[in-house]
Amino acid sequence: MTGWRQAVFLRQRRIELIQRALSNVLDEETWSPATPRRLHIGVADASSRGWTMIVPVLANFFVDRGAGHELGRSGAPAPRLCRLVRELRCPAYMVDVRHAAATLFEFDPSGRLQISGSPASARLCGLGDAGGEPEHAVASTAVRFGLLPTPDDVRDRLAQLHGGPPGPLADYLGALAGFPAWTHLVDHAVGARELVYEPQAYPRDLPIALTPQLVAQLTRRPPGRAAVTRSALRGVPAAQDRRGTRPRSAGRPRR
Repeated sequence: MTGWRQAVFLRQRRIELIQRALSNVLDEETWSPATPRRLHIGVADASSRGWTMIVPVLANFFVDRGAGHELGRSGAPAPRLCRLVRELRCPAYMVDVRHAAATLFEFDPSGRLQISGSPASARLCGLGDAGGEPEHAVASTAVRFGLLPTPDDVRDRLAQLHGGPPGPLADYLGALAGFPAWTHLVDHAVGARELVYEPQAYPRDLPIALTPQLVAQLTRRPPGRAAVTRSALRGVPAAQDRRGTRPRSAGRPRR
């Protein structure tokens, strides 16, 4: 196995709910106008065990913080998968395999994150023990579950695979969700449905700043239409009521 492999496993079989929740999470972010109008996230496939696997198109997409409004303890936006599991109210885990090492990212329904495995791979994902964030530190260099409840036989099998090549370990982590050979599959042969998102150029709740250029554009007169000045109003008679007489307030001399 060469290159990098990443897969997200969500405890939710309804892919349409995952698509809707993912769109809600990404709607919180600010996207550059240069971002493609239709952003391809990855391929999703559901198993009979109640889990859905997502193979992302871009590495680290689900652990990237994005430009969201929700801030973590360090003052930075929370990773996308933290926000996604809170939106879906379900647990999830992500397996990352690169440079002959494997890393496990666990997420409980409240959005808490625990990392185990290779610290180098965790840092390449933008998390780990770098950046002064203790809540995202690597809890153990051996891949093991700490947030998600697991039976003893799973813990024993993970301990047996520790220290060996990352391929069998990653495949076993996928087998727990119903995908025993996910590292050997190409992206287009993995899933039954593609996850997409149409980015917004600006967040929906962002107020429009009245810049001088925007004011000039809003107050620009249509061509061929004369401006109404004070001198043009001097010969206009005062307003009248229904009886044709001037209102009392208009006829009263100014004191």
